[in-house]
Amino acid sequence: MLNEGVLFTFIAGLFAIMNPIGNVAIFASLTEGCDKPDIRYAAWTCAVACIVTLLTVTWAGDYVLDFFGISVDALRAAGGIIVLLIGLSMLANNDQHRHTKAETEDAKERPEVGVVPMAIPIVAGPGTIATVLIATQDRTWLDRLEISVVIVVMSVAVGLLFSMAKPIADRLGVAGMAVVTRLMGMVLATIAITMLALGFKGLWPGLA
Repeated sequence: MLNEGVLFTFIAGLFAIMNPIGNVAIFASLTEGCDKPDIRYAAWTCAVACIVTLLTVTWAGDYVLDFFGISVDALRAAGGIIVLLIGLSMLANNDQHRHTKAETEDAKERPEVGVVPMAIPIVAGPGTIATVLIATQDRTWLDRLEISVVIVVMSVAVGLLFSMAKPIADRLGVAGMAVVTRLMGMVLATIAITMLALGFKGLWPGLA
């Protein structure tokens, strides 16, 4: 089983990078004008897509890394850079790391906005996948089971929050959403520095 420190760091990092509260505004804008049943359907579709994507990474990620010959330390370093860039972008309240204007316009024309772009690449995007991949390295099946439970709980939280997206967005307002996003960005940047340090230390032991 994961020790408390590692588990807490993983939960905090996963919550920050999935950023379900900060992404509520995006979901609300993409489902604007939809009926409540359609909004709930899109919200839970997003949750299920996140679960499937991240559980696949949890249990099959090792095989992908072995196939491409990627080391754990290289993954930590690269993942740290990705997460740091996302964290800095969130600190600036810049959403370009999540989607482009063209992607947003295209998504409005699609019935399955819960899968694309909400689940992928916004909620379960490259940064989230890298975070899960790093957390599962050199772990037992019991550790992976614990990580899987965290992923499911976090994804269910995403579904619940997205299903209530409009009232939450109205309550927090633009300023409130910006504060949440910046706080999550600070958490991510801190975690990313640790990932980078461990990765560089493994790649270049002389730096230690």
